[in-house]
Amino acid sequence: PALRLLAAAVAGPLTRSPAHAAVRRRRVRIAGLAPGTPYAYDGEVARSGTELLIDKLPEALTVYCPMPV
Repeated sequence: PALRLLAAAVAGPLTRSPAHAAVRRRRVRIAGLAPGTPYAYDGEVARSGTELLIDKLPEALTVYCPMPV
């Protein structure tokens, strides 16, 4: 699916890909991280605890990730 997703991103709209789903969220919680996992924000690098809570402004952030199998 990752290769198909990359090809779709280059070739055309992702809405036709069976490996792509789109949702709009104002807040995303990422749990189950190993403490100290590095992440980046606004050009800065930090280390996580066991979870991250990300708030965003409307239309300010687009995140792409593979769908769970």
